[in-house]
Amino acid sequence: MSLIDTDLSFDPRDPLFPSPAPGSAPAGPRWSVQVFTTTNGYGLRPAEPLVEVDRVRVRTGYASLGQQRTVDAGAVDVEVRAEGGALTWAITARHDEPIKAVKLLLRGLPADRLAEGWWAPNTGRSQLHHERFQLEHPSPDWATPWVAVGEEPRCSTLSVRDPQVRRHVLHVNRPAHSPEPIVELVHVPAASARETTCRVPEIRFRPDADVDADLDEHLSFTERAHGLVPWESRTDVPDWLRDVALVVTLHGQHWTGHVFNTFAQMSEALRFVARHIDPHRALAYLPGWEGRYYYAYPNYRPGPDLGGDEGFAELARTARELGFRLMPMFGGHGANAVQYPDWERAVMRNDTDRYAELLNRPDWDSDRSGEGDQVFLNPGEPGFRAHLVESISAIVDEFGVDAAFLDTVGYYFDDPRHDVFDGYRLLVAELRRRHPGLVLAAEGWWDALSGLFPLSQQWFGTDRDLRKPRVLSRYARTTGHLAEGAPGPGSTGVHEKGFIPRPPDVAREGHLPVVSIVDDTLAEHSAELGAICRWAAENAPPQGTVFPRITP
Repeated sequence: MSLIDTDLSFDPRDPLFPSPAPGSAPAGPRWSVQVFTTTNGYGLRPAEPLVEVDRVRVRTGYASLGQQRTVDAGAVDVEVRAEGGALTWAITARHDEPIKAVKLLLRGLPADRLAEGWWAPNTGRSQLHHERFQLEHPSPDWATPWVAVGEEPRCSTLSVRDPQVRRHVLHVNRPAHSPEPIVELVHVPAASARETTCRVPEIRFRPDADVDADLDEHLSFTERAHGLVPWESRTDVPDWLRDVALVVTLHGQHWTGHVFNTFAQMSEALRFVARHIDPHRALAYLPGWEGRYYYAYPNYRPGPDLGGDEGFAELARTARELGFRLMPMFGGHGANAVQYPDWERAVMRNDTDRYAELLNRPDWDSDRSGEGDQVFLNPGEPGFRAHLVESISAIVDEFGVDAAFLDTVGYYFDDPRHDVFDGYRLLVAELRRRHPGLVLAAEGWWDALSGLFPLSQQWFGTDRDLRKPRVLSRYARTTGHLAEGAPGPGSTGVHEKGFIPRPPDVAREGHLPVVSIVDDTLAEHSAELGAICRWAAENAPPQGTVFPRITP
């Protein structure tokens, strides 16, 4: 059962407090707060709020969820302000135990807008969230903690102004004990920095929003907080990347040992592609180049079954002569415990540091069971980060590759020993120090992550037709996922998804088209491959295209 489907089996009987009226609008939503430690969850005691013209203040202690008893463990201070047509919540919780989460609960949002549905900037244009759903940031599913409810132009907006990278959860549901939907916004302090006092970053609700102005205001805050730089001003984007019109995925070796393309066959594929698109406008992406995909992780050397060092060097020479750029794939977290004996030092730990988080265990060999030795390691751990730096640097120095792709870094983990985002930041900083011209790419994207990686893959299965594409295109570019099916029946190559028919090509702001090449592509589907390359060349934005800037 997923976390979104779990809930209390009783009414927590949260006391509800009023909000001041934002401007000329009627009074805002009723609200309450819950506080969580690693041992229990707590509601607020009923209290008389201090109500002023433009603010409401509440200071109260704790009660058990359900209000069966009071709990003498600290207090919560909340101030709700009305200013400029918006409501802002400032919440400070103090507890005898370290606090792992604080939840703001809202009731009484406009019923007509709730009925129309919720959407985030990176929600697909044709998608809306209704009834019970959950969004989590940081995540490719919720790229920045801003959300709207209702169809434009009549929307309400809710956002979190957090200067740090920490987890936030939006959960909407109407439990059996409630006559109306409850909107929950949960702030989760980093497990590595839990304290007995938690100051929740500012939460802002605008009942009648100019949606674009409100989003731009939020993005301006995000830029300042996370050092985001507009695409046209980024110093980590070389001119050649600005002109890429197509990503060509050259699949190498599957986990089982099946070879889709040797390095010689990859060179042949690049020669074919060069007849249909200017190679200077194409980026060749290499998953499974290190040998058995994921099985060899994190040992990154050219796979012997594909041609070894000599074959990889010849591929690099061919690419340079034709004008292509090469981007081999590295695991941002993934490792085979057999290949990396020191895995326990770096493995992701749960938020209380009591056990290893054994994540993402695909069934690579189709025996209908996940493989047992795949672990996720934290680049925040100095030893594993150094291993990644040295591995990537060796390939750059020896073969002159132009970019490095880091698998799975769109995941955010709350490892109490090492802050994972700080690990990403230090990894990127060291690689850029050693290789100033090296392009770094990530699987998945969200606001602060786009500040580190100018290029990403769109998270698997997510819609590319974004409601507000500037949340991406202002800062970075993204492309289709590794698992996007190849021409023909849709082989996903080294990925574990089997066969997925390739979606139609549609030009999207900030998105680079992708085409995959597997073992039968040139032999049986070359006409389709050539047509895709020509389409990409014809539909690419002009070289040097700049998308509209944000005007706060």
